[in-house]
Amino acid sequence: MRHLDGAQIVLYAFWLFFFGLIYYLRREDKREGYPLESERGPVQGFPAVPETKVFKTAHHPGQESHS
Repeated sequence: MRHLDGAQIVLYAFWLFFFGLIYYLRREDKREGYPLESERGPVQGFPAVPETKVFKTAHHPGQESHS
């Protein structure tokens, strides 16, 4: 049986966090200017283009502004 120590668990947690951060940042940078257009049609790549963000403001709870 394999033995795990605290440092190894922390290292694995760091790698999971780091890959999650890269995935999140790559997804968020596609909010502007995507999907790209080519001769074959729209190009999204990986990860796919996220949904449109909706901001609910405290000053006007009934209104939403899109970004």
